[in-house]
Amino acid sequence: MVIAIIGAGAMGGLYGAYLSRENKVVMIDSYEQQVNSINEKGITLIETDGTEKVYKNIKAYKSGECKKTVDLIIVFVKSTHTEEALEANKSLFGKDTIVMTLQNGAGNDRKIQKYVEDSKVIIGTSKHNAVNLGEGKIKHAATGITTIGSNYNAHDVVEKIASCLKKCGIEVEVSNDIQRIIWSKLFVNLSINTFTALIETPIGYMIQNESAWNFAKRLVYEAVEVAEADGTYFDRREALEMVKDVCIKAGNGYSSMYQDRKKKIKMEIDAINGAIVEQAKLYGVPTPYNSLIVDLIHAVEGAYDLYE
Repeated sequence: MVIAIIGAGAMGGLYGAYLSRENKVVMIDSYEQQVNSINEKGITLIETDGTEKVYKNIKAYKSGECKKTVDLIIVFVKSTHTEEALEANKSLFGKDTIVMTLQNGAGNDRKIQKYVEDSKVIIGTSKHNAVNLGEGKIKHAATGITTIGSNYNAHDVVEKIASCLKKCGIEVEVSNDIQRIIWSKLFVNLSINTFTALIETPIGYMIQNESAWNFAKRLVYEAVEVAEADGTYFDRREALEMVKDVCIKAGNGYSSMYQDRKKKIKMEIDAINGAIVEQAKLYGVPTPYNSLIVDLIHAVEGAYDLYE
């Protein structure tokens, strides 16, 4: 397959490297230095056991500069840049192009549906954790399952992409209830991402400190109530166990939102906790803790220019 990955950061680079084992992969990114590094040196993947491998058979383009249609597009840009990235790279879309989002947050599939028919949209989540070290180097901090599915009758399309991923060494699970998976990932992100961005710690610290874990509980409990109002039911203990499991497996890793804060770039809070707050308004569910967190993260962003 010819695969374009929009967003050549940590997770995009990780999947791009793996998928290049069996496919022709092009990386799309707005950051010129990252594009040049990949074209000159390839993608260097540092695995969880410390081994390194360089993947050189990958071509990178600045956003909007690749004019060839592809078989599969995987979207890995920050949720806040989804529409901008899709619009800039419309030339990648052909009549049979499949688009898969493995982004954080909710609502990305609705943005993609403006560009391809519903049956060509795949939604997914990834339990991998990766850190962008710059110059095309990616640290694979934690491994995990990639779960994909569709909100529409697209079983054959989903199975086709699942097979593609598996051939490249990516563990895949196909879900017939992908909304449940999306909510599950939201529980993880709205607690872990926001906490580590605010406190600036590795992921695992959240279960090592009682106050930190209480923070997670409040946010997750609110989100469970919103999910139930939306028609997807969770046991609170089940939701918390999912968060705890990620904290254990990715203990020394750093969340994407933490990495964004370190780089002083806009964080994905509006597509994560903000998505919970907006969904809650539809059902009249109070979300004071998630609302507070959205304001706190935006306050942090507003203070970027105060510190050098």
